[in-house]
Amino acid sequence: MMPIKFISDKIMRNILITGAASGLGKAIAVLYAKKGWNVIIADIQDELGKKLVARLTQEGKNAEYHHCDVGAKENFEALFKIIAGKYESLDILVNNAGVASAGTLESTSVEEWNRLIALDLMSVIYGTQVFLPLLKKSDNAHIISTASYAGLANMPGMMSYNVAKAGVVAFSETLHGEMALYNIGVSVACPAFFPTNLVDSMANVSDKTKGFIDKQMQSSGVSADDVALGIFNGINKNKFIIMTHKKSRTQYLIKRLFPDFFMKQKIKVFLKMMKGIKKQD
Repeated sequence: MMPIKFISDKIMRNILITGAASGLGKAIAVLYAKKGWNVIIADIQDELGKKLVARLTQEGKNAEYHHCDVGAKENFEALFKIIAGKYESLDILVNNAGVASAGTLESTSVEEWNRLIALDLMSVIYGTQVFLPLLKKSDNAHIISTASYAGLANMPGMMSYNVAKAGVVAFSETLHGEMALYNIGVSVACPAFFPTNLVDSMANVSDKTKGFIDKQMQSSGVSADDVALGIFNGINKNKFIIMTHKKSRTQYLIKRLFPDFFMKQKIKVFLKMMKGIKKQD
């Protein structure tokens, strides 16, 4: 597939981003709007979504908001009817919406497993299945799903989150091969920590754990805008795995070359972390 060709004076390209009312999705929406794309924002945070659209339209950008709960396929189908009724094709689909979680196998409830699988994995599958007909009508379509470095590193203590995001990676890799039939590009974004409101989506997680994760986010030195730019450039280069953190790229290389060593280091960090939590308790 050739790299994405961005806006000309005569062609308006459409990008649909789930979970785009805040966080990384918002940063992606703002970036593409500035590049001249028609940005379709889908979220359940109606007030924030409409506020973002109002801001972008006041700046002369093209943007619209639609309420969509990604946890059910019928919601995507309803959104598809609206979008297909307005536009002939969809050029980029960004499966970005999701939630976070933390906890070991023993501490994670069945309800939490169902929540993570539904919102982080099945939502990606639903969105891609439903919007594929519109993507196939584009002359240069691309599908990108937001996974996480957690889905590659699989750090102990983040069981359900790791599994859901690893599923997104596996889905994307399989999809990458299948979409060669239609010359549709596929990418999966695997960012590590950066400041966002993802901690707010954690259910049944202790304040200490949330505090630890928030500290990692704030000290990462990487912003949502940085990640959005990395994704933009990655799509333009038709990269499959988009890793926006330099440290993560190094760690992932170590994992691939020296998997046993990588696992031992993870276990050391995990045991140290668990001892620290027990002492605090």
